[in-house]
Amino acid sequence: MRLLRILIALCLLVAPSMVCADEEANTAKEGLKEVHGGMKKVTKSVDRKVKKGLKTIDKKAKKDVKTIDKNVKETFKKADEDVKEAVKD
Repeated sequence: MRLLRILIALCLLVAPSMVCADEEANTAKEGLKEVHGGMKKVTKSVDRKVKKGLKTIDKKAKKDVKTIDKNVKETFKKADEDVKEAVKD
């Protein structure tokens, strides 16, 4: 009988904490959903900014490659002419 009273008392003490734990778990889940949504927004924003920055870099790189190609062609033409002149002499 004494053991039964102790078990009932423990159940009465533990029951409210179990209910609070469920409420806290739901609150935590909602909080995590909000954090996840915020992280998605930040990721999308950063992604857009990176893409925009990469477009600028890509344009600059293409322009530089064209300039280098032009210089290389001119150098090869000069080298070819120099070789032809050297062979003639």
